[in-house]
Amino acid sequence: MPLSRRIRTTAATAVLAVLLIASVDPSPAPTVDRASAAVADFHATPEPGATPEPGGGPAAPGPEVPPDPEPAPSDDGSLAIGITEPNPNLIWPAAVRPVPDAFSPWRDAVAELRPHFYRLQLDWAQLQPRPDAPLAADRTEPGCLRDRLPCAPWLGLRQQLGALAARQAEGGWETVVTIAGTPAWAAREARGCERAGTGPRSRMPRRDALDQYRRMIGEVLALAAETGAELRWWNAWNEPNHPYFLSPQRLVCDAAAPSESVPDYLVLHAALEQALTDAPGDQRRVLGDLAGIDDSREDVVSVGDFIAALPRDVVCATPVWAQHSYLAPRNDARAARRALAAHDCPQLHQIWVTETGARNAAADPEPWRRCRSMNARMRVWRADPQVTVAFQYTVREDDRFPYGLVTTDLTAAYPILRMWQAWGGGVRPSPGDPPPGTAEVCPEP
Repeated sequence: MPLSRRIRTTAATAVLAVLLIASVDPSPAPTVDRASAAVADFHATPEPGATPEPGGGPAAPGPEVPPDPEPAPSDDGSLAIGITEPNPNLIWPAAVRPVPDAFSPWRDAVAELRPHFYRLQLDWAQLQPRPDAPLAADRTEPGCLRDRLPCAPWLGLRQQLGALAARQAEGGWETVVTIAGTPAWAAREARGCERAGTGPRSRMPRRDALDQYRRMIGEVLALAAETGAELRWWNAWNEPNHPYFLSPQRLVCDAAAPSESVPDYLVLHAALEQALTDAPGDQRRVLGDLAGIDDSREDVVSVGDFIAALPRDVVCATPVWAQHSYLAPRNDARAARRALAAHDCPQLHQIWVTETGARNAAADPEPWRRCRSMNARMRVWRADPQVTVAFQYTVREDDRFPYGLVTTDLTAAYPILRMWQAWGGGVRPSPGDPPPGTAEVCPEP
């Protein structure tokens, strides 16, 4: 998943962005210039669960109609839903803060969804640009998608947590935090089987930088307490089985070579444990957040192989496994369940699908058909006693990662928005409530 997006904001875009936020935000308006807009960020990947081909671009997606038969409605299953969306202008409750007109209807649509969970992504490189600097909690974010309008700037993590706290006060929005993006000052040197063009953000932090990693976590928790947000669940690193987030995956370019990413991830997992133990409050860890990869290759590690290489005591001590599983013929949550079962833990893991979505590219099946496929997969997960949460990625669609609920220009919603609202807390207050019927929420035009 590419970690770096260049937001090539023109001068006109910058002026518009500042005017927008100044008109709706009582706090001082952030300024947006080329330096602050050209940010690196890890909130999207070019192809979930797929590795770019050796020649360049991402591998072409396969067909996305799941082969699983749709189970009949049942009182036995349970599935909560979650959402990932970095822009707080799509999160703030209307009664708490007005947002720009282009964002307002979709903010209201999120309110109708009423997610049980929310996933917050922390970019360590942005939050701690220097090892001796305090948390960069008020960094101006342009709120565009690179050069794509409309924009709705916000003031960094502080406003993200403020919007989250306001939603948590209404109920729901239990938060899962994941981390990625190694600062240049913390990154290990290039080594092993590394892809061309890999930068410091993708490399494992040096051991002598882990104190700063722990400090960053503690400062985020302190800021959350200050803003009134609760950050309960934490994972040490996003997609540690993919070289875009943790490189190299192996020291030798051979699919049969031992994984380097598993021991690196365990170091981060232990550092996270120490940081959460040292901080006040009740924080808990999850494992995984793996990219949905079914076959190991020289530069990626499959879900099954990564789980198999983890120590049993670590696996069994952490009751929640996070797995990315986008709509495709294979079910990556099922692959995780089978691999976890081989550890024979005393208790079954909960599996949280922390990233999912239905592709909205023009060459794909019609949007209503994709909606039906996604709803069928959600019903399969609900019928699986171990899969208990599914998180949509994201509200506003990244045009380079077309899995969102509304178009990049915020002019229209995809049919799947209605489907997610039907699964949400506004319609199903309890995760055990009956699932929506596919024809009902995804009608044929």
